[in-house]
Amino acid sequence: MPTFFIFLLTLLCVACYTGQTFFSKLFSTHYRGQEEAATPSYAVLYGTLVSIVTLLLCRFQAAPSKETILLGCINGCVLFLFHLSMIHASQSGPYAFQSIMMLFGSIVVCLVFSAVYWGDRLTFSQMAGIAVMLAAFVVLNGGGIDLSNIKKGYFFWVILLFFTNGIYGVLMDAQQRSFAGERNEMILVTFLSSAAVSLLYLFVTQRGRSLRAFRMGKAAWGFAVGSSLCAAFAVYLLMTLLAYIPGYILYTVCNGSILVLSAVLCRIVLKEKMTKMTVAGIVLSAISIALLSI
Repeated sequence: MPTFFIFLLTLLCVACYTGQTFFSKLFSTHYRGQEEAATPSYAVLYGTLVSIVTLLLCRFQAAPSKETILLGCINGCVLFLFHLSMIHASQSGPYAFQSIMMLFGSIVVCLVFSAVYWGDRLTFSQMAGIAVMLAAFVVLNGGGIDLSNIKKGYFFWVILLFFTNGIYGVLMDAQQRSFAGERNEMILVTFLSSAAVSLLYLFVTQRGRSLRAFRMGKAAWGFAVGSSLCAAFAVYLLMTLLAYIPGYILYTVCNGSILVLSAVLCRIVLKEKMTKMTVAGIVLSAISIALLSI
């Protein structure tokens, strides 16, 4: 594929993931049900709608191999654990530190696995770019870190978030390296299994109130659907790009760009104040992407 089209697909992927992040933020602020039911109900809708869109994109022609089914089911459980750790971490400590660990996991775990298992090697500019992006994550989120009033179990959930976000990326990358022709099948199995496990979790934790979790209001439903549609196209583009860009580079560029665009959208749409730290983080992200492009 020509470099220009790879660049264009990367921009589209970043735009879709930014839309997912932005709509999920709006979903959380408009959700009318019980707070503890918000994330599992979102995860059920998210996984189901991504699966439906994937089926439409592949015209219902999906024939996963046993290996892809296994990888997809494992990744679906990992995705569920990611959502679960997000819930508990946000309830027991600062979101800023949680965000840093989540973003670090998506890059560091994939980078280490690629180097140890696949034997990938980075150039100096790539190493510098990744280091600068990690610094950008800290700068963008560092102002909100206060670990003085954390609740019991916070660090466990944060560490789980670090590894689940990384392992999710590793499994997606590994499936593409080994079974590139089953891109849609991997997405389908991953998100269907995640939706199924999330629904089971919702029934176990909410019991008789499970169906009430989906009485979330029209606005929340709209934002959940919008977030899921963006996610479906984003994952489809991500899996396509993994055939041309190493996972650790792609995840670094995508995460950094998403943070920057999300900050800009929050400033424009939600009128949130952009601090000096935010501006510094945006600048560092831009430098990192430039280094990774060399």
